[in-house]
Order: sequence, then C-alpha cells, then structure tokens
Amino acid sequence: MDFENLIYKVDNGVLTITLNRPEVLNALSTKLKDELGEAFQKAEGDKSVKSIIITGAGNKGFCAGQDLNESKDVDEETAKAWVDEFENLYRIIKSVTKPIIASINGSVAGSGLQLALLADIRIASPNAKFGMTEVNVGLPCIIGSTMFWEVMGKSKTIDLILTGRLLKAEEAYEYDLITRLADSQESLHDETLKIAEEMAAKPPVAVSTNKKWFNKLSQENFDACMIFAKEAHTISYRSNEPQDMMNKFLSKQVK
Repeated sequence: MDFENLIYKVDNGVLTITLNRPEVLNALSTKLKDELGEAFQKAEGDKSVKSIIITGAGNKGFCAGQDLNESKDVDEETAKAWVDEFENLYRIIKSVTKPIIASINGSVAGSGLQLALLADIRIASPNAKFGMTEVNVGLPCIIGSTMFWEVMGKSKTIDLILTGRLLKAEEAYEYDLITRLADSQESLHDETLKIAEEMAAKPPVAVSTNKKWFNKLSQENFDACMIFAKEAHTISYRSNEPQDMMNKFLSKQVK
C-alpha cells in the first residue's frame, strides 16, 4: 500500500507513521485523514507491528491541524460530512490495540493536537508549542474540549479553549497534555524510539486488553461529543464566521 501524504516504515516491530506535508506544517487534508485511517488499520492487522510512533516531517510542526485551504470551503450543508471525516479517523485510532506514541517535534494545534491526544504516550521536544486555536478562526471546539476535559479538567480546558492561546512545552507538560518532555530537539527521536521499543516488548495480550478498556472508559463522552460537534459546526458555518475568519487569515499569509 502506497501513501502520498505520509511515510509508513516498520523497523524491528516499531512502525513509524510520519505525516508528510511539511510545506503546510503537516496540516490535515481530507486525503491525509483518509491515508491515516488506512495506515492505522493496516498496522492493527500487521502482526509484525508491535508498537506505533506517529510524528510529523520536518522539525517545525507535528501537525498544524485542519488544512484551512479546505475547511474555508465547508458550509452549513457540508459541515456534518466534514466532522464525519474526523470521527471516522478518530474511531479507527481509538480501536487500535497496539501502543501508540506521539512524537511531537514542533508546533501542534487544533485537530493536530486532538490526533496527538489519541496516542497512549505523548513525548515532545522542548521547542514544541500546543494550542486549540479553533476560536481564532471562528470554529467551536467540541471534540478538543472533550479530550482536554479528560486530561486537564474544567478550569484549564475553558481557559485554553476560549482564549485559543498557545502553551510552551514545559507548561503543556504541567497541564498533562504531554506525558514526557524530551531533553532536546535532537534527542527526541532516540527517546521516542526507546519508549516504542519498550512498549513493543510488553506482552501483547495484556497491552491490547488494557487498551480496549481505556477505550470503553471514554466511549460515552466521545460518542456524545461527536453528535454535538456536527450540530455545533453546522450552526457555526451557518453564521459564516468560520468562512470569514479563515479567508482573513489566509489572505494575511499570502501577503
């Protein structure tokens, strides 16, 4: 299976999935979301894969989130289908019974941070920055809020979602957005690989059973958030706020 927007590489039982759109900080296009779903399904069925690393190409960004060049064209009629893309991908990742390590090699925001939060272990370089910045482009943050709530609680979640501000790596570690902080940008790969190799050596049945239970513990909230996310984004796009804000943002980038 060949991929256009990601790199799929297995070495000694460790699969590394690299988001490979560095020119847009590995932003999630529809095609990349589809390929990520295919890659995780392939990994789940591959007996040679014992653990999975997900990371981004380059050293500036793990994933900038949704590709605004696509989402600016979403409207009231297509909002539900757009959320469905994320739901399908996230359900696939949540169903994977092998350990997943997110190696965060730069800035991560929005749906890119949601992607990282689906991993079991998150390790970041000291230069990484984190944020749920949807409010800045006129979007509600329903899925991200739900994920934040589980790891940070009410007060910090509301603060970050409503302000859309970015956290430095040290603060993200204090907030539990990441579980480990690498010593340096240069050591991130080796530190990530060490974790992945340790996880790959664990008894697979015990690991997979634990993961199935972890998934069940959060399933009710996940299901509810996906239902409301479709309603919320339909309302949002009906107002034209996201379209206006994204076009303003993209026009500034062109200048």
